Amino acid sequence: MPSIDLTYLEIVLAVITIIGSTVFLFVTLKRRDLKYWLFTYISLTLAYISNSIRVFVDIFETISYLLFGLTVILANIAIFIEYHEIFIKKPLTISSKLTLLVVLMISDYTYIGLVCFLILLILIGFGLLVRITFKKKTLTHVFLCFAELGALFSAIGNLLILFNMEAAQEINIGADIFFVTILFVTGIVAYLEERLTESERKYKEFYNRESFYKDLVAHDINNVLQSIESSAELLSIYLKGSEKEDESQELTEIIREQVERGAKLVSNIRMLSDLDNEEISLEPMNLLKYLEKAINYIKKSFPERNINIQIENRFESINVLANELIIEVFDNILTNAVKHNQQSKVEIFIKIRKEDRDDQSYYKFEFIDNGDGVPDYLKEKIFQRVYGKSKTVGGMGLGLSLVKKIITRYDGYIWVEDKVKEKHKKGSTFIILLPVSTNR
Repeated sequence: MPSIDLTYLEIVLAVITIIGSTVFLFVTLKRRDLKYWLFTYISLTLAYISNSIRVFVDIFETISYLLFGLTVILANIAIFIEYHEIFIKKPLTISSKLTLLVVLMISDYTYIGLVCFLILLILIGFGLLVRITFKKKTLTHVFLCFAELGALFSAIGNLLILFNMEAAQEINIGADIFFVTILFVTGIVAYLEERLTESERKYKEFYNRESFYKDLVAHDINNVLQSIESSAELLSIYLKGSEKEDESQELTEIIREQVERGAKLVSNIRMLSDLDNEEISLEPMNLLKYLEKAINYIKKSFPERNINIQIENRFESINVLANELIIEVFDNILTNAVKHNQQSKVEIFIKIRKEDRDDQSYYKFEFIDNGDGVPDYLKEKIFQRVYGKSKTVGGMGLGLSLVKKIITRYDGYIWVEDKVKEKHKKGSTFIILLPVSTNR
């Protein structure tokens, strides 16, 4: 008859297996690939319940041994079925599964000793389970491999008991504790993994839905803007030669500016979304031609402003890993330098040089203007999408958040300083660092 301490331990193991089986039951409701393992959990639970009450009724000792053997058989049947479905890719029929169970049990109790057969079966199952784990790459299957090892240790412990080996009982108890603990943890891991998979599935659904609505809204808004622009042009033609021609031309120009602004807003929103959710490809590019293109665009966009842009640059080419979005960076910074400037003459001085930081060489772009400047408390916030009460500083926020996102994807840095230290109203200096590309 077992000692009181051993009986207490067996009761604890029984309780753990009951909890573990309950958790695993909820897991199998969602993860159908693990459904055959549920029978293993149930059999093991019944085995430990029988083992814990055998002190009161002797017949349960024999029942517990049979259930322990059945547990190993059911575990390996689960492995064989999953292996068959993954690698042989031909589903087993119900009759085939029942035949497999009968053959294993007849082999167990007729031809080979119980413990020796279980050890052989566990070794075969462990090899198959390892291959399944490499194929499916789930943490649950990793823990199931450890559970198979626990079952192996437990079977070896029983074999040592049969041979009356010294400390065999202690080894067997330790193996049982390890086996039950691993199976319990496996149930928890399977549950958490299932929840993570469900969250990932919902995220993908949300992302696909968000992308659809984004494209749909952008397409429709662009169509609306195009219709407005076309209507403005038709109105201008209709009123041409009339006494209201000058007034209509002025109104038409305002409409065109607002349409262009709306189109730019839609474009920026789409690019921000794409940068958040997709990998962008980069290649070596000479940024000088893109800078010159941006400067020409700004001068054409503000024909009424007196804009003077000078460049200090000693490099024949400026090669960095980038893409076509670099034009958005230069365009946004130069546009803000013009829009947020109350001076009669807009002065923008662009300095380009090299700077080393953290064992990396960078091209340093300094955009120095004589505009309204940026207060200290906004120097970080202007690169964020929204802040305060979802407002931006004079329209800066969205464009500069796009710039920040692009520069970050280039492994670069961007920040703003005062043109004159501690006198932000004297103008701003926007600084960009981009890693030097050694590729040509």
